[in-house]
Amino acid sequence: MYLNAERARGLMADFGFDAIIASTPENVTYLAGTVGWSNKVYAYSVHMLAVFARDEGAAPALIVPGQEVTYVSAQQSWIKDLYTFGGKSALIQPPGEQAQTPEEETYLGLYNDDGKRGKNPGEALALALKNRGLTKARLALDQERVMPNVRAQIEAALPDAEIVDAADFFRLIRMVKTPDEIAALAAAAEVNEKAGIAASNAVAEGATEREVASVFAAEVGRMGGKWQWFHFCSGRRATGIFPPTDKKIAKGEMWKFDAGVVLNNYQGDTGWGGVLGEPTRAQLDLWKATEEGFEAAMSKVKAGVLGSTIHRTLLAATRAAGLPEHNGNFAGHAIGLEQREVPYVLAEPAPQGSPFLPDSSDFPLEAGTTICVENPCQIFGMGGTQIEKTVVVTETGYEHVYPQERKLWVV
Repeated sequence: MYLNAERARGLMADFGFDAIIASTPENVTYLAGTVGWSNKVYAYSVHMLAVFARDEGAAPALIVPGQEVTYVSAQQSWIKDLYTFGGKSALIQPPGEQAQTPEEETYLGLYNDDGKRGKNPGEALALALKNRGLTKARLALDQERVMPNVRAQIEAALPDAEIVDAADFFRLIRMVKTPDEIAALAAAAEVNEKAGIAASNAVAEGATEREVASVFAAEVGRMGGKWQWFHFCSGRRATGIFPPTDKKIAKGEMWKFDAGVVLNNYQGDTGWGGVLGEPTRAQLDLWKATEEGFEAAMSKVKAGVLGSTIHRTLLAATRAAGLPEHNGNFAGHAIGLEQREVPYVLAEPAPQGSPFLPDSSDFPLEAGTTICVENPCQIFGMGGTQIEKTVVVTETGYEHVYPQERKLWVV
């Protein structure tokens, strides 16, 4: 189960919430374990909601839009109290034809149980809360995927409830990962790593940046993931996260990439770089500074450390290793169901302005937080490289979510 139920209930008690209500695809996955399609494709019209109560005696609930009935039936969420809303899809049920699998039982249950069908998402949510005695409760609503018309439905159906916008409350809960979440992040990292290796093996004299990118995309798809970006650039372009073009890679040029993928709504983010042909002394020196800065930063990672400490260490060590003008403005970020989780960046302090998060972005890391540490180093006119890895923070250091060897990739 992805949900950190113990942490969730503890924080709900701290903030006085009786239940939390998920609306974004990420938070629905977090509570229910399912991966939807329509709440991503029809982002502003399809609403899927999940309810988790502080009272351990109250079962969680899932409010399923018609487009997701089949997917929820196939995936068999640990949440068994299911509600739906709106009209019914076309389905003929011959007399005497019975469900033969759990998938079919769930499908017919959602289709036929009119006692758990509301006219709209707000009414279905209210029905679920009524069945739990929560119509007068203090509710933490993940508001970021609740459109104004549905918000009005919820408020009309629950006039006595206190509804608090609390998307950041979910982020606070999700900051410390469960073993199942770490396994999901490892699977996403594996897809990213193997696709990155395949793309690196495609680097050749005369190959275009787009051709290398197409290898990455195909490999991600073959493994069941979805690529979100693949910033690949070479030569003088390798000084930032430029998109791939039809530029041909020439011998002697540096090349680098930063890549993001998603697998079952969990994110992967990585990057590295190399040289086509024998590296020059300047290119080797650039890599040496990148590597030494990165390793110095990693030596600081453990529970209780501030993100600014990791960032300052990375800057100082990179500069001392031969890049005195290196000026990166952050050293990475947390990752999970979102590419940027709390803490959003490992950097100098900044105000957060959320009632649920620390006042400053620079707060001690907790054990169980997953972070991407990265050190892109670039010299205009020459090119650049980078190192990025994903680790889980522990009390005494860190653990890799997936094996990630980083070297100057010489083709």
